[in-house]
Amino acid sequence: MTIPDWAHEYFEHGYAQRWGLPALSDRVRDEARDISKLLQLSRSARVVDLGCGHGRHALALAELGCTVVGLDVSTMLLTRARELASAAQARVQWVRGDMRQLPFCDGCANAALITDAFGFFETDQEDAAVIGEARRILSARGALAMKIVNGAVVLADFRDSEREERDGVEVAISNSLTMDPPRLIQRVRVRGARGEGHYERRQRLYRVEDLKSIFESVGLVVSAVFANTEGAAFSSTASGTIWIVARPL
Repeated sequence: MTIPDWAHEYFEHGYAQRWGLPALSDRVRDEARDISKLLQLSRSARVVDLGCGHGRHALALAELGCTVVGLDVSTMLLTRARELASAAQARVQWVRGDMRQLPFCDGCANAALITDAFGFFETDQEDAAVIGEARRILSARGALAMKIVNGAVVLADFRDSEREERDGVEVAISNSLTMDPPRLIQRVRVRGARGEGHYERRQRLYRVEDLKSIFESVGLVVSAVFANTEGAAFSSTASGTIWIVARPL
């Protein structure tokens, strides 16, 4: 698996230092229930969580009775996911793998999920490959749900610096943009109880119309767009987050 050096450093080290890797919360459980309704999942549905991170949505869906596979490229995040699964006595299959080339059979999943895990590759073609692979593993009546930052809002209200402070950790972020296509480049400095470090984070900024175009190109039709899992109306100019649901043509 070939991933950019910045992504390896950030997702193996910086992500945990910045955010911590907390256990399953009631908020995530609520989101999982909403996702289950959005995707019309049965209790025995087979779900693949792509870019699962440390596994909270995967675990919450498993608690609902789904058969869940969580895939991520980060060894550290998957290690934490296994710890949380053991503590919760939840059954999830954890797989280290590449979202661009999934190690799963055609049509094996009733649903695929991508939450805050899209746009981190170097080219639009690689991002499209992720969606193409998600389409490949979906059954004929399956569905894909994706959560991603609304690039239109980031571009309209661009800020060159940000600061965060939580749980004894200070985070200073310096932002810059490249265009054609738009990409947010962040220099992230973390200092505090979970460790210290300097990292880079890069994310392609997508508008909802860009996502619809990618989905359609791989044989998915967008059936719904929301601002959150509760079904709030999406505004292209005001909603910070895009939740998009798509199904095979």
